[in-house]
Amino acid sequence: MIQNRRDTLTRAALALPLLMLLAACRGSDTAAAGTGDDAILIGVGAFPGTPGYDGVVRGVELAVERLNTASALRFRSRPPKAGSAGAVQVAQELSADPDVIAVVGHPESGNTIETIPIYADAEHAGANGVVAISPTASSPQLSGISPWFFRVAPSDHDAARLTAQWAADSLGARRAAIVYRNDAYGRDWASTFAQAFTTSGGTVLAREPYLTGVTEWEAYAQLLARMRPDVVLFPGDASEALAFLRILKRHDVTAPFIGGHATEQINPVAEAIDARYVALFRADRASGPEALWFLSRYRERFQQEPDFFAALAYDAAIVLGRTIINGARTRAALRLALEQIGTGAPAIDGVSGRIAFERNHDIKEPHVVIVRLDRVRSAADAVTDSSSKPDGGAD
Repeated sequence: MIQNRRDTLTRAALALPLLMLLAACRGSDTAAAGTGDDAILIGVGAFPGTPGYDGVVRGVELAVERLNTASALRFRSRPPKAGSAGAVQVAQELSADPDVIAVVGHPESGNTIETIPIYADAEHAGANGVVAISPTASSPQLSGISPWFFRVAPSDHDAARLTAQWAADSLGARRAAIVYRNDAYGRDWASTFAQAFTTSGGTVLAREPYLTGVTEWEAYAQLLARMRPDVVLFPGDASEALAFLRILKRHDVTAPFIGGHATEQINPVAEAIDARYVALFRADRASGPEALWFLSRYRERFQQEPDFFAALAYDAAIVLGRTIINGARTRAALRLALEQIGTGAPAIDGVSGRIAFERNHDIKEPHVVIVRLDRVRSAADAVTDSSSKPDGGAD
C-alpha cells in the first residue's frame, strides 16, 4: 500500500511540470485567438486565396485600431484559423467562438449565401445567431435574406439602377445596347439597367448575352456598328471588356462604354481610353474625417492605395464597433441596434459615405463611382441614390 502510494506520488510529481507546460501552451493559444481577456472580437469572414482577402483583413485591422483609440472597450480582429478549407468551415469556427460578437464578410455573394444559415444559427432558430456584414457581396438574392445579414456595398440592383440614371442624365444617352455575361450577375445588371433606363425615357436597342471563353466579339461589334447606340453597358469581366473594346474600336463604335463593377481591373491600354467602369470606392472621391484618417493610415502602414475590399471592410467593422460602443454588447442586441441605424439611431460615417440600413438590411444610401479611363489619370463621378440627392445623381 505504502509503496504503491509512493509510486503514485512520484508519478504525479514527475507529471506536474508537463501539465503546467501544457496549460501554458493552451493559455498561449487562447490569447492568440483573442479569448481569455476582455477583448471584443470582430471575426473576418474570408480565407486566404479568396478575392479581396488581404484587403478585407487590413480593413478590419485598421477599424479595430480606430475603435480602440475612441473607447475604453478593447477590440480585436479574429481572422480565420490557418488551414481553414473554405467559407463554410470559417463560418462554423467564427460562429462557435463565444467571444466573436459579429463577423465582417464574406466578400463574395456565393460564399455569403452558403454561410448565412450558419451565422443565423438556422438549426436552432437563431438562438445563437451572429451578425455578418458583407463588405462587397452584391447579389440581389441577399436583400432581406436573413435578419442576421447586412451589407455596406450596394446590391447589383442598386448599382445598375444608379448607372442607368447617370447614363441618361449625365451622358444624355437615349439609346442603349447591353452586352452581358450570361450568369446571375450579368442578368441582374442587364435587367435592372434596362428597366431603369427605359423609365428615364430611353430605349434599349439590344440585350445580348455572352458566354465566357466562347464569344465571337466580332458579331457583337458588327451589330452595334449598325445600331449606333448612345451608350454600351457591359456587365462582364475586365479581360472580356478589353477584348470587346478592341473589336469595337476596329468597327468605329464610339459610344461611351460602361463596364459593371466586375470590370474594375480594366487596364488603361489604348483600346480602353475613354471607357468607363463602375467602382464601389475611389480614394480620390473619399472625403470626411473618417475617410481621411483611413486613407492616411492605410498608406502609412501598407505603402499602397487601399482597394474597395479594404475600404468597405473598414466601414463594416466601424459600424459594428461604434454600435457596440453605444451599448449593444451581445449578439442579439447588436442585430437589433443595427436595424435602427438610419431610423431610430443616427447614420454612421464611414469611408464610403454615410452608413444606415434599409428594412431589408441593404445599405440605405447606395453609392457608386463612375470612372473614366484616361491616358494620364482616371477621372471619376460619384453617383448616389437619387432619393438622397435633389439633382438625382452625379456630383
